[in-house]
This record gives sequence, structure tokens and C-alpha cells, in this order.
Amino acid sequence: MKKALLIILCVLFLGIAGYSGYQIYLQLREYNEGEKSYDHLAQYVQVEKMPEETEKVSNKKEDEEELQEEVINWPEVDFEELRAINPDIIGWIYIEGTYINYPIVQGKDNDYYLYRLFDGTSNRAGSIFLDYQNQPDFSDRHNIVYGHHLKNDTMFAALMKYQDQKFYEEHPYAMILTPEKNYKLEFFAGYVTNTQDESWKLSFESDEEYLTWIENAVKKSSIESGIVPSAEDRVLTLSTCAYDFDNARYVLLGVLK
Repeated sequence: MKKALLIILCVLFLGIAGYSGYQIYLQLREYNEGEKSYDHLAQYVQVEKMPEETEKVSNKKEDEEELQEEVINWPEVDFEELRAINPDIIGWIYIEGTYINYPIVQGKDNDYYLYRLFDGTSNRAGSIFLDYQNQPDFSDRHNIVYGHHLKNDTMFAALMKYQDQKFYEEHPYAMILTPEKNYKLEFFAGYVTNTQDESWKLSFESDEEYLTWIENAVKKSSIESGIVPSAEDRVLTLSTCAYDFDNARYVLLGVLK
């Protein structure tokens, strides 16, 4: 009797282990397929490395009179070709020195691109997408762009590194490119939060409410930027999953310039 029970338990445990292993295999395979798909899209973006001697970096801690003019090496994006693949494309996000180099799409809701690649293929890696309630030209007061935090360090996984002050200082901004114009997204706050937080608030009844929301974000931030957004500034939040606790999210806020 005990021997039979032991055999049943062994078979059960082996079955569970086999199923879990197969699920991990499927997940890794999808991640790999997603990575290859986005690597293929990189052919539509040209990023030229500037010689070191021509680069000028702005240091916010110095007096304004001593600031050097910053030269940004903007990538060139072939939006016409990308639009032929997917008309939902509205922009491209690039953070130099990270894996973040992806098209930004916008669907009719926030579910469609959660588990679909840029070309519409079903995949857990999903896409980088703008909240469906935002204007596609990033003209809203608060814009939100979502992306998965994948364990192979792709998509928005690199955002978690902004919890480190040194990493922030080495990568203080992102480039948001659109068919109409380019934006420098200057990060000013980043923190781990829960899905019930006001981090995803899109409408504000007054300047005072908007500035209070920004002030609260700065108070929760794990980085110090020295940037103080005004009521006239537009904010773009990059949002991804965090693994600190159930339903944790990491948000990185920047001012669009």
C-alpha cells in the first residue's frame, strides 16, 4: 500500500516538474522569438555613434552659465516603412546604453498589445505601447507608455536599473521620436508602487492638482534629479512590472522637451 502510494506521488511530482519545465521552455521560446522580431525592426532605425571628442554633456549640478550645449545624436527612424508593417505605430523610444530601442504603438485599448508583437503576432513579450486614452502625438499633460519587464532583460526590464542613482546619472534621458518631431524625455522621478496608486492618473482639474501630483511623485522617487517640472510641462511615464510584491509596478517619469 505504502509502495503504491509512493509510486503515485513520484509520478505526480514528475508530471508537475515536466509541466513546469515545458511552460518555462515555451516562455523562453516566445521571449527569443520576440527578441528576434524586434532585432529585425532595428534595420529601420539608424543610430550613428558620435566620436567622443565631439560629445558635450550637460551637468545639471553646475551653474547655468557654465552649462555646455548638449549635442544629441538623434536616431533616424523610417516611419514610412514601419507604418507599412503596422499603421498603429506612433513613435520610437531609444535610451542609449540600454536594450530599450523599440517602436511605440497605440491600440484601441490597453489589452491588444499586451501580448502581441509589433507585427500582431501573439507573444508574451508584447509591445511597447501608449495608453489608448492618450493623444497619439504625446500632447496630453500626462502620457503613459507601457512595456513588459522580461526576465531576459529585454523590453522595459532596464527601467528597474533606474533605482540606482549612478545608473540614472549615466542615462538621464530617453529619446522619443515621432513622424512629426523628436522629444528629449528628461527623467525626474522613479519608484516602485502598486496598481492602486495615482501614478496612472491622466486628467487633472487644475494646475494645482497637477503640481501636487508631480510633487508627490518626486517625494516617492528613489532618484534625485534636480528637475522641477512646471504646470506647463508635459510628463511621460514609462511603466513596467516589478517583482517586489504582488501587482508591483515601477514607474519612471520624465519631462518632454
